Amino acid sequence: MVSISGNQNLSRGIWRPHLLILFFGILKFLVHLTALKGYGYHADEIYYVELGKQWQWGFPDISPFVTWMARISNLLFGSSLTGYRILPCFFSAATVVITGYITHFLGGKRLAITIACSAIICSPAFLATSYLLQPAVFDEFFWTLLSFAFIAYHKSRKTFYLWLMAVALAFGILNKYSILLLVFSAFLAWLVFGQRTYITNWKKYLLPALVFVLILAPHLAWQIEHGFPVLNFTAVVAKTNFEVDPGDYILQLFFFHGASVAVWSAGLIFLMTNPKSRAYFFLGIASLVVIVVLSVLKGKLYYGLGLFPLLFANGGHCWELMLIRFKSACSVVFISMLYTFALLSLPVVIPIFSVTDNQFYMSEMVRLTGFSRPLRYEDGTYGKMPQFFADMTDWEYLTSKLENASKQTETSGKARLILTNDYAIAGALKHYGDAALPLVISAKNSFLTQSPKNLDQHTIIYLTKLTGPNIHLIADQVRLMDTIRSKNSHINGLRIYKLSFPSQAFKQQYARDRLLFIQK
Repeated sequence: MVSISGNQNLSRGIWRPHLLILFFGILKFLVHLTALKGYGYHADEIYYVELGKQWQWGFPDISPFVTWMARISNLLFGSSLTGYRILPCFFSAATVVITGYITHFLGGKRLAITIACSAIICSPAFLATSYLLQPAVFDEFFWTLLSFAFIAYHKSRKTFYLWLMAVALAFGILNKYSILLLVFSAFLAWLVFGQRTYITNWKKYLLPALVFVLILAPHLAWQIEHGFPVLNFTAVVAKTNFEVDPGDYILQLFFFHGASVAVWSAGLIFLMTNPKSRAYFFLGIASLVVIVVLSVLKGKLYYGLGLFPLLFANGGHCWELMLIRFKSACSVVFISMLYTFALLSLPVVIPIFSVTDNQFYMSEMVRLTGFSRPLRYEDGTYGKMPQFFADMTDWEYLTSKLENASKQTETSGKARLILTNDYAIAGALKHYGDAALPLVISAKNSFLTQSPKNLDQHTIIYLTKLTGPNIHLIADQVRLMDTIRSKNSHINGLRIYKLSFPSQAFKQQYARDRLLFIQK
């Protein structure tokens, strides 16, 4: 009887961390099921859904993985907004699970796993990016999976984890090139501070490396065939968007994680000072390098969110060692703090309120706290709701305006093209427009591959916010057909022009814009 009881206790002890980790993964998934429809498609989501209608190995401005997820979502769940957001929720839940296992491999017990998983669940930055069909949610997953595979390999030396690293890195690149920043930073930090034990028996790295190359080969072939448009796009973005603003990035770093900042910051310190984790010291240095590089290059917080699950895992372990010395009430208070802040920030990051109620909540938040950063848009202006919420509104309204404008041209020279330089507008019109809507084209971003090389049409509809006397120089006849009025979206003030016989300079500018991204 003693033996049976002992085996039962052992069995429960073995399964307990796995069940706890699974619980937090399910909790994360359920959190986002509450508001999957939100206010509608985000501008970026429409873009990826439209690009995903054709399976491709590359695009001028993005890696292809997110478009594959859009296509797979369509096949599995249909073309509804909810269907497109199921896979992102699944990946975000998997990120929480992997975070729990990193904590477990680092030696963290039940409290450490609870703190680490709760920190990522409660972080407003992760809440905001965990349900949208965007590269960010997959980026977080692959960065976390790569970190886990490395730590698991270091602990066990099992070749399986080398294969997992190869797969995680390859698909991470196919999702977003920013994962290379983590790899290069870790490699440089390892050269200076790391242990050299990984160099021995180098032959076992060959097959995983081959798998890595084979997974990437079709995408590399596409880049070569099209003249490496990713380099062209990066150069264009660097010229137009480069601006050093480290202060704003640091602000995002500490405020956009909410109370979870107490966990990741402790994790960073613990990673670099814990004697038992000396083998991972270089990962702490690499984390600092990633943070510094992103701050100098005016990075947005979500560019490097995949870094934080590793820090949350170490932070959970660190807080467990500190809180275990006190009564359990201290642990309850600490964890409650994480969830309390998350509940308060929930309307800021997940569309659980109506648009009107959200605007009221945001105004009250600013009035009570004086913190208005969530309302600042990329162009420096301030709105009544966060920009990524505003970017979910008024796309069907815009499409109806264009359909009406298109019908007006039928009596005075029918327009067969709609031209815009905004990928979000192009995506919305492609997604919501009916068959009678003229072909939507753009010389910017990946929709250029679906656009003609030259503007040969005599009559086109042109969408822009440009005004003034110069607008009349772009065609022989320029007629303002309508102006978009939107209280929330960035399309407010967009003008719908009918251009008859566009000027040669306007046509040449279109061709030049197109060649900036892809030499074809």
